[in-house]
Amino acid sequence: MENIITTSTVDSSDLAASSNLLDLTAFTKALDTLRNESDSLRQSYATAKPYPHVVIDDLFQPELLDRLLADFPKPGSRDWLLWDTHNELKSTSRGIEGLSTFTQMFSLWLNSVDVVKTIESIVGMNNLVGDPSFHGAGLHEMHRDGWLAMHADYTRHFSMPLMRRINVLIYLNRDWDASWGGELALQDATDENSRVSYPCYFNRTIIFPTTAKTFHGVPTHLSCPPNHSRKLLSIYYWSPIPMPLWSKVGTPLLWASDNKNKLKRLMKGA
Repeated sequence: MENIITTSTVDSSDLAASSNLLDLTAFTKALDTLRNESDSLRQSYATAKPYPHVVIDDLFQPELLDRLLADFPKPGSRDWLLWDTHNELKSTSRGIEGLSTFTQMFSLWLNSVDVVKTIESIVGMNNLVGDPSFHGAGLHEMHRDGWLAMHADYTRHFSMPLMRRINVLIYLNRDWDASWGGELALQDATDENSRVSYPCYFNRTIIFPTTAKTFHGVPTHLSCPPNHSRKLLSIYYWSPIPMPLWSKVGTPLLWASDNKNKLKRLMKGA
């Protein structure tokens, strides 16, 4: 996994902040790290296979993510979406609605101009913006037997003239055992042999583009103990598009299994 970059943002003095008062420099340190290492991150992103992406370990001060974990809503006390189909089994928040004040603040910070501009410099794109509604973003959770089939995300926003361009996933899984599964798989749409996988370790951030060809998923059913779950915070970045084009561009969510069936039908008809 030569595309994984480990940063050095942890300082013992920063861990002295109490659980009720977080040092705001913990936010700026993560941003400074991205800026200071933007050249190497940009190179890693651009040259990664099967498509551009970068994996950054230990980007955030641990107390930031521990606070997200402490505030993570428990099943039975939240109004979340349950996705239980032949392609997936997971739960997601409704954007950042109903999440803790800190989780909302952290998500809004990730949508700030300074962070977005820094992401632009890493992925080589201009004109990225955050989504004020956080549609599809927020907290995600999988329990034992959870999974997500290989797919390419939708690119057109459901209510705004925006095109989805970049996914950022921040993993919150302390003491995760790789034997439980849960790794994120990335794969070219036309080549299953191109697949690479990354375990969902705590404080791992993965950045990759959203196109009809950037297939990804969690194809192996989780085998974690009942008292563990796979947790992450997802943030998406978008590009504005002219309103007259909004209804004519973009792609829907594409499942790899559907693509296979389409190819089989085409081959039979050839």
